[in-house]
Amino acid sequence: MKLAALLAAALAIPGLGFADRPDRDGRSGAAFIQDFGPDLLSTCPNPEGIAIDERGRVYASSFSPAPAAPICVLDRQGRIEDTLSVAAGPAGVAALLGELFVPGEGLYVTDFADGAAPNGRLLLVDPRSGATRTVAAGLAAPNAIARDKRGRLYVSDSFLGTISRVNPDGSDLVTWSQDPRFTTQGQPPFGANGLAFDADERFLYVANTGDSVVLRVPVTSDGSAGTPEVFASGADLDARFGATQSLHGADGLAFDVGGNLWVCANQANEVQVLSPGGEIVARYRGSGAAALDFPASLVFRGRRLFLTNLSLADGGVNSKLSELEAPLRGLPLVR
Repeated sequence: MKLAALLAAALAIPGLGFADRPDRDGRSGAAFIQDFGPDLLSTCPNPEGIAIDERGRVYASSFSPAPAAPICVLDRQGRIEDTLSVAAGPAGVAALLGELFVPGEGLYVTDFADGAAPNGRLLLVDPRSGATRTVAAGLAAPNAIARDKRGRLYVSDSFLGTISRVNPDGSDLVTWSQDPRFTTQGQPPFGANGLAFDADERFLYVANTGDSVVLRVPVTSDGSAGTPEVFASGADLDARFGATQSLHGADGLAFDVGGNLWVCANQANEVQVLSPGGEIVARYRGSGAAALDFPASLVFRGRRLFLTNLSLADGGVNSKLSELEAPLRGLPLVR
């Protein structure tokens, strides 16, 4: 039986959702969310982007505008072992969003800056020296990053409503896809946000945060973008299943190897799991001090799922990372 069917069956049992089943330690199994590492308020406030390197270290970028924006580097046990610093560009401030670590290349990170074109940047940070190189500039609100099997980078722009494509050396920067569905009149006022390719790279999935929708863009045989289509709509899911806050504030995206799409729903303070058919089959939120607080980005290390808590509602007081164990391994981001 496929994972989606297992999850659906578990959720259908009154009072026993998949997210509630205790494991042998008395914890709630795959849904047991716990904090990972220390409070980041003083070191990397409002953590947004997250990435994992080949040694299993976790990188968390700060979305807190400053002349130099920090990136915290945590070891496998959650201890901060280094803090990288990214200097501001033309805007005079740096505010970091999405991250992607590529072995042999380094840590890619987007700089939202002041949220106005042409100050947004895609950067490449050397994880050892902290040296930073601008890969692409001229953006407004660059957000998430994805990479195809040819090594090309895709960057969502939440204000321009575009997805740009560029080579790692900065060449061939193009607007790969642009569509009104990548913009929003909703809240938070971020359109195109999280990005994730499926296993076969048939589609690039795109979260629209303000619309609480996940779209997908067909990848044609020549690598160009097809017409975006709705994969899952929060409003439709609420109406069909009598639910609330489905995909509310859809943000970071990540696939597992079973084809299930994990979505940070930052306004619901949940991680929600979409089946390959686009239905929510699990919702995780944590509880007490370990509850999620504006979950923004997520990344797998095997079956371990790590998340940033942007913590905007309380001014960053709850800036932290979270982790949980998923039923399946994450789909590799670099392949």
